[in-house]
Amino acid sequence: MAEPAIDVRGVWKGFHDARRDQTVIAIENFSFSAAPGEFICVLGPSGCGKSTLLRILADLDTQDLGEVRVNGHASVVFQEHGVFPWLSVEDNVGYPLKVRGVGRAERRRRVAPLLDLIGLTDFKGAYPHQLSGGMRQRTSVARALADDGEVLLMDEPFGALDEQTRLVLQQELLRIWQDSGKTVVFITHSVDEALTLADRVLVMSARPGRLLADVAVPFGRPRDILELRRDPRYGEVTYELWRLLRADAATSASPEEVAP
Repeated sequence: MAEPAIDVRGVWKGFHDARRDQTVIAIENFSFSAAPGEFICVLGPSGCGKSTLLRILADLDTQDLGEVRVNGHASVVFQEHGVFPWLSVEDNVGYPLKVRGVGRAERRRRVAPLLDLIGLTDFKGAYPHQLSGGMRQRTSVARALADDGEVLLMDEPFGALDEQTRLVLQQELLRIWQDSGKTVVFITHSVDEALTLADRVLVMSARPGRLLADVAVPFGRPRDILELRRDPRYGEVTYELWRLLRADAATSASPEEVAP
């Protein structure tokens, strides 16, 4: 068997609440592994520790207990597009290469196919304020690809976009992923998005974030996002994921919250 691209074992993470002078547990005994080239979505309610988990995978934060192993370099796309407003699209995408000391001519050569891949070649000289939200997010994805990590970590990158733009970028991401062969961990709170993209869906509980279920997505590749919704299994798996989330919400809620 191939060595896992990501291996997480028994991770705990807490934060100190100064106002209450107590520790708040964000992630509790969380374990999973990802095979090379696998696309995993982490699904859960707001505040369940999904983004904290991704920051730990990206080595931007440290777990309190447990082991985390990422085989290779990880590139990150955050929820907000995070592009530099003073740089053009071309220079934003090439920024990781600049940090590594790659010369300008070589950066342009390596960035060109990425701009073509995300459909922004005609906008390479534009600045972020001249772009739509979807185009800025495409720029962020291309920058992560230029960073060329074996693992791509994505923290709700399409959450702030309108539905039509989100569907377009989901299809675009699937195409990019299939071409690149990267391992992807994609954070989302959308059941629909998780089923559209993932090979497996890791369902997290409300805080403290525990692994409720590891659900295999039964749809083959490549996927057409619109045709996917015609598959009878789509409704069945959607129901199962919502059932898990609803059951956990009822368990986690206070008596006042579940009272009729």
